[in-house]
Amino acid sequence: MKLFKIFVSFFVIVGLFFGISFLFPHTYKVERSIEINKPVSGVFTFMGDLKNWEKWSVWNNTLDSSLYIFYSQRTDSIGAKQYFNGNLLGTGRFIINNYQPNSIVGYNLHMHGSEVKANGTFFFRAKNNTTLLTWIDSGDVGYNPIFRYMIPSKVSSTEKAFDDGLKRIKEVLEKQQ
Repeated sequence: MKLFKIFVSFFVIVGLFFGISFLFPHTYKVERSIEINKPVSGVFTFMGDLKNWEKWSVWNNTLDSSLYIFYSQRTDSIGAKQYFNGNLLGTGRFIINNYQPNSIVGYNLHMHGSEVKANGTFFFRAKNNTTLLTWIDSGDVGYNPIFRYMIPSKVSSTEKAFDDGLKRIKEVLEKQQ
């Protein structure tokens, strides 16, 4: 009888864990912006080419020294792909899915065999002779209860990574002649 109570208690706890997770949102959205002292055309040209992302990304060889990055034949248009593989970051790919000159660069990120997916967009807006660069990321964690519990942590870490990434973009572009 005691073993039965332990067994039932275990299933009640697991059931509560799963049930409560459905009260949490399954989607997230992160939005950050920075003003860059360069015209939109220059900022767009830089950000529209996946090969330049290594120059500013916080997810690079500094974070994961085993990281290996390779590209599709085209790196600056719809369908362009950046593939990566590293011990810490794992495997994944970026695919440009929206490319509107001097306006938008959108991408899909697939990681760990497409188990983790995110949609990101860079928006470029002229502001006098500067560019307001806005980076938005959103995703859906689906029904996975663990991922639902982790959304606040994911949002917080993504906000920090975006702030760092945008600062690096600004530094790289403003140092260029």
